[in-house]
Amino acid sequence: MATLFVAGSAAGMAQANVPFFNAACPGRVEVHADEGGPIYVNGKEARLKRFNDNYYEARSGNVTISLSIRPDGSPDISYTGKGGANGVCQIKSERSADDQPERSNKADQQPADRRQGVDTTAMPAFCRGEASAEFDRRPSEITTNMAFKSGNRYVVQGNFPDQERTTFFNCWFDADGNFVSVN
Repeated sequence: MATLFVAGSAAGMAQANVPFFNAACPGRVEVHADEGGPIYVNGKEARLKRFNDNYYEARSGNVTISLSIRPDGSPDISYTGKGGANGVCQIKSERSADDQPERSNKADQQPADRRQGVDTTAMPAFCRGEASAEFDRRPSEITTNMAFKSGNRYVVQGNFPDQERTTFFNCWFDADGNFVSVN
């Protein structure tokens, strides 16, 4: 079971990995985040919950913004609103790789043509986001377990309540940690 970190007195820690972006969501929902946070929904600062370094939820009124950070550092944003309204938000602007500060640690630098997948510790949150989109559920309704190796791939098992039963699913990642599918 995942533990939530509620942004409060340690708000700086909770917002440390939030990238700069502007996004438009269905239902006239506008989202803005500064590098490191905070996140604003329709101009109002939202309450931020950090699930891990790659997944956050920001709430303002009846709107919940789900922010997943892809392995390349770019944001993936969706929203849930009043009455179950939901959708994928379109990025209007984000900081490009050319705008990022130069890294001094050579271990952090990767050749441009190499895709680096998700770390096994981030796979459950990444899977939660993919399952949320696939099954039309809020990420907070989805439970995911730790990733484990299955052959030459990784799998994250998860579930969510579905009326009077529980629906189970698997998220598959290749050997390099790249997301493959959810079923």
